[in-house]
Amino acid sequence: MNNDLKQLRNMVGAHDPARQVRADPLVMSTALKKIIDDTGRTPQATIRRRSRRWLIAVPIAAALTGAALALNVVVQPGEVGPLQVGPAKALAFAENGDHFDVRILDPDADPTRYRTDFAAYGMDVDLKMEPASPSLVGKMISISSLKGMTIHHAGRSFEIKDENGSTMVEGIDGGPDCGNMFCKAGVRIPADLRSPIEIIFGRAARPGERYELAGDPTAPGEVLEGLTLRNRTVAEVGLLLRQRHTTVQEYYHDAPESPPGAGRGWQPSEHVLQPESIPGTWYVHEAFGGHDRNTVRLLVAPWPTSVRPYKGP
Repeated sequence: MNNDLKQLRNMVGAHDPARQVRADPLVMSTALKKIIDDTGRTPQATIRRRSRRWLIAVPIAAALTGAALALNVVVQPGEVGPLQVGPAKALAFAENGDHFDVRILDPDADPTRYRTDFAAYGMDVDLKMEPASPSLVGKMISISSLKGMTIHHAGRSFEIKDENGSTMVEGIDGGPDCGNMFCKAGVRIPADLRSPIEIIFGRAARPGERYELAGDPTAPGEVLEGLTLRNRTVAEVGLLLRQRHTTVQEYYHDAPESPPGAGRGWQPSEHVLQPESIPGTWYVHEAFGGHDRNTVRLLVAPWPTSVRPYKGP
């Protein structure tokens, strides 16, 4: 069984109430292709009938490289309506109450294919797939405004404000843990959303391609998976990195913790340290993935940290 089928089976099984049933991966792949082919033949009248409604997009964990038909189900069976495949066959749409969920069928599609599918359903959504480290592949990383809007991140949701009022776009949980980074398996957008938005998802990096989206290096699937680095010394962490064949791309000096408020507005990326200036007795406060494979960035200071983890430079 290849890695693509194994990842598909694991993602589906994690959200399947009948997870103890062992399905044959070849049967699973064949069934999935049949669903997509059948829904691709949906009469155009169906699309025209829905064209007055603004559909949502819930691009969901499609973590396969080069797979033309890749669908990882995050919702439970029966929670959404039948899948309707877009004309470019890059996205699949399903009605979910007064929202619509959209899944990514082809994580390597040209952006014009995503726009074609969204436009067929009356949606003003720009979907971008950026090369990401393993824990962020297939995950929604951010939502941003295109014009005339403000977006506030509130827990698992995003509040969008414009001339039409305020709307909440909800993140959908599911799939592997992203560690210390924000990510969601998808988004659920109200059908009446009229404002244009941009959604960024992670995709698997191609050979030689740098990560635009670097995740928590200790998260599942990452180079330092399972390690605890916080409040270890720089020397101790250096040994662990060598054991995992990993190098430090950059060091940052962390903000002072006292007096209270001393670190307000501190930007670690503005306090880059030279490796030779860092004693081995200093402490690592946080680790961030590097933009190259098998690299990390470390936030360090002469004292152990007692503050909440920083979310990244």
